[in-house]
Amino acid sequence: MLKINKNIALKQQNTFRIGGKGQYFIQVTNKQQLQGALLWADKQSVPFFILGGGSNVLFPDGVYHGLIIKIANDRIKKIGKNSITVGAGMPLPELEKKFLQHNWTGIEWSNKIPGTVGGAVCGNAGAFGKEMKNLVKMVIAINPHTLEEKNYSLSQCKFSYRKSIFKTNHEIILEVVLKTKKGKKKLIQRKRQTYQEYKVIKQHLFEYPSAGSVFKNILIKNTPYAKSYHKYPGSIEGYLLIKGKKVLIKGGKLSTGWLIEECGLKGVKKGDAMVSEFHANVIVNLGKAKAKDVLYLIDLCKEKVWKKFTINLEEEIIVIHY
Repeated sequence: MLKINKNIALKQQNTFRIGGKGQYFIQVTNKQQLQGALLWADKQSVPFFILGGGSNVLFPDGVYHGLIIKIANDRIKKIGKNSITVGAGMPLPELEKKFLQHNWTGIEWSNKIPGTVGGAVCGNAGAFGKEMKNLVKMVIAINPHTLEEKNYSLSQCKFSYRKSIFKTNHEIILEVVLKTKKGKKKLIQRKRQTYQEYKVIKQHLFEYPSAGSVFKNILIKNTPYAKSYHKYPGSIEGYLLIKGKKVLIKGGKLSTGWLIEECGLKGVKKGDAMVSEFHANVIVNLGKAKAKDVLYLIDLCKEKVWKKFTINLEEEIIVIHY
């Protein structure tokens, strides 16, 4: 029996702490419940939205007229010799703890990153030059139209920067098989501590509610300055010459935070939404921010960066409309 809730508070379902009401809401913990929820939405002729941890979502201020399906299968299904199968609803911090408990290395970079495994795989989440694709062995997904299950190998996932095939085919990630590799506990702890300190001390991302990075960083080839790129020998770093400035490039990407900061937008507010003073690619909720306030700042950043640098910004967060 499906338990469909009505008129739930959306601000409690996302890290931005922004949003009005959700007309219908359900948590699913297995394939049968997910298939049942999809069938229900089809019979009611309402749209649906798949929600993970809500760490990269901006909900509308009014009512979302449809069914929000929260993927809540958050358990380990199987531990193999060199792999672990987990539910897509497992929080990323919980997965990172499991890796630490078993002395598995490779996910230390995710320390303090919110969200779920399914969401992280769908958007190929990453930090410090690492990405989820480095860990994925196989993905089990459900086709929302046929309700059939399909297994995707690493190559079939078509991972790229903050993208996967699931962004385009809209199949719903149910479980993920991840590669495991033994490491030295002290070294693993040292890495995760280093990453945590950088995020908390350098970026202050956890002082106010936010959705993390609002925009994707910019691939060098997508800038009008690509011909000026110089890579340092034997390094992932290099630089671009932008309007007379030598700008550091890491992993072939230009920092969107740098572009927004150069436009003088750090600390700019609209209502209770503010471009973070610690990292310009983050918009924070000072307390009672509305979606419309965040959208205003998103449009302002796009406009100013295009005017100054002739570069288009693309949202990394998902903006949900009525």
